Amino acid sequence: MLKRIGTAVIMLAVIFSCVFWLRMYSLICTDILIMAFAWVGGYEMFKSLQKKSVNKAIIDVSSGKSVVQEFKLKPMLIPIVVCCVIVYPLVYFLSAAGLLVTLVVGTILSLIIMVVKHTKYSISDVCATVFNIVYPITIMSILVIMNHSEMGLFSLLSTFAVVVMTDTMAYFVGVTCKGPKLCPNISPKKTISGAVGGVLGGILGMVIVYLLFCQFNVFEYMSSAGLIEPEKNYIFANIPLNLAVLLPLGAICSVIAEFGDLAASIIKRKIGIKDYGNIFPGHGGVMDRIDSFLAVIPVMYIAFVIIEMCV
Repeated sequence: MLKRIGTAVIMLAVIFSCVFWLRMYSLICTDILIMAFAWVGGYEMFKSLQKKSVNKAIIDVSSGKSVVQEFKLKPMLIPIVVCCVIVYPLVYFLSAAGLLVTLVVGTILSLIIMVVKHTKYSISDVCATVFNIVYPITIMSILVIMNHSEMGLFSLLSTFAVVVMTDTMAYFVGVTCKGPKLCPNISPKKTISGAVGGVLGGILGMVIVYLLFCQFNVFEYMSSAGLIEPEKNYIFANIPLNLAVLLPLGAICSVIAEFGDLAASIIKRKIGIKDYGNIFPGHGGVMDRIDSFLAVIPVMYIAFVIIEMCV
């Protein structure tokens, strides 16, 4: 327990420092951190998918005997590596269109390889490859778009705060209150009380970011003191930010974060693994830490695009 909590505190401190402090020197510093999570997470997912095997009964027509053979998923390395290389420059220069180009390139490469090596790869392998490119590589890359948007720092910290507070409150409320299980067949330790606590945590996380930006004006004071470059942390004054919009967004994203966590648990159960990796002591790998983020990031991105469009 202490090792898990200690690792979590260190991770949060490092990530927050990189997102906030390094960002004042260059937005690219934050981009590099985001893409590092995307690349490492993509590698962990690639290795995990390779462990998935399916037993099929093959009938020998000549002998009439049935033989059980094991078939493994074979995600294709080349399309995944190519997408890892091209996704950042495409997103940096083309924004959301860069994500679409990345997915198209990855899909076409997968199909070409399947045609060339049709005896080795099947449509299941193409699907596994494209899934690997989407989850987590392209989804994490959405954060790069958010980082360079008009609401860059606010959108990043909102996403970070909602997911972290959801996970934290869900854990502590679940351990304290216990009660009926939420989804015992998927994740035996999760409780309904923990899920409710997680939603409250997500709302609280959004309130904290709102207070920092809109009430206490922490970032304006730091800008005036020369600690932050204003143009890298500025929120345009005509963008409406109020709790009537942010509280429902925090609650919705909190629920989605919990579904993202459950979805990742199902994937691990289907694949037959406990953790995606072992980089973080007591927490598993990168994919084990960003699973909730992967569900929330697209929703946050769409929400903030709509907010900017409504100005």
